[in-house]
Amino acid sequence: MAHQQKTASFANFPIAMKSRLAIAAIFKHENDYLQEWIEFHRLVGFDHFFLYDNDGSEETRALLQGYTESGLVTLHPWTHLDNTRHDSVTRFGGRDKNHMAFGHAATHHRDDCDWLMKVDIDEFVMPTDSESVRSVIDRYDRDEIKGLQLPRVNFGDGGHRDKPEGLVVESYTRREQEISDHKDLANTRFLSDNRFKNSAHSWGYRFLGGGRKVSLGEIEGLRINHYYTKSLEECLLRQNMMLTRPKTEDEFIEQNRHLNEVVDESMLRFVPELKKRIDHPSY
Repeated sequence: MAHQQKTASFANFPIAMKSRLAIAAIFKHENDYLQEWIEFHRLVGFDHFFLYDNDGSEETRALLQGYTESGLVTLHPWTHLDNTRHDSVTRFGGRDKNHMAFGHAATHHRDDCDWLMKVDIDEFVMPTDSESVRSVIDRYDRDEIKGLQLPRVNFGDGGHRDKPEGLVVESYTRREQEISDHKDLANTRFLSDNRFKNSAHSWGYRFLGGGRKVSLGEIEGLRINHYYTKSLEECLLRQNMMLTRPKTEDEFIEQNRHLNEVVDESMLRFVPELKKRIDHPSY
């Protein structure tokens, strides 16, 4: 974990108080989407963001300045692993810079929040039966539940070849038929330092620490919308080391073959308020 010491070079404003519901995420070349993603998650109840900046641009820091100065975002520079063995496609059991960012978040920030979500910038945690994520997690006893496996569904291109003008959550309203994966929301009382946890989906929990993880099939009221490819234009511009990410138009078409089966407009109820918050952010 020696590489992680370099994160101290970036000045962050202190967290005003312990967060109830936080997110850890790593990003690169996501400036067009960051504000929408932050403001949406604030709208549904998240109150802090531990972000790992693999972009490293002045534009990104300027975009996030209001959030970092207010203490809503803790921003860690995360470019020191570029061009190392951790900056490449990993095989089973391998550890890349994304895994290391999540490990850093677990080690250094588990005492700063009650619950810690592991998602990417193209993933939105949506309450399905209410307006708030908190109303769902409040059902669970933090003395007994160590984590929740939130179901994730992939959204397709929705017929967009070029990047649409609207928000992500209003532009992409077609998805696959069935839930295809999950991401973890961890109760930080049970969270380990994740030093040896190499997963973009699951957290590692303390060995013999007790607690029960609520499985994918048990979760009601929460879902992760994964805007996987977006438009062809956006997909081909995206920087991602994953082997499964489409790199040509033919691969894009094949990837979307089963991602537009269901019309799902459940996110549209959030759009009016979300646009107000984006136009007039309150830090």
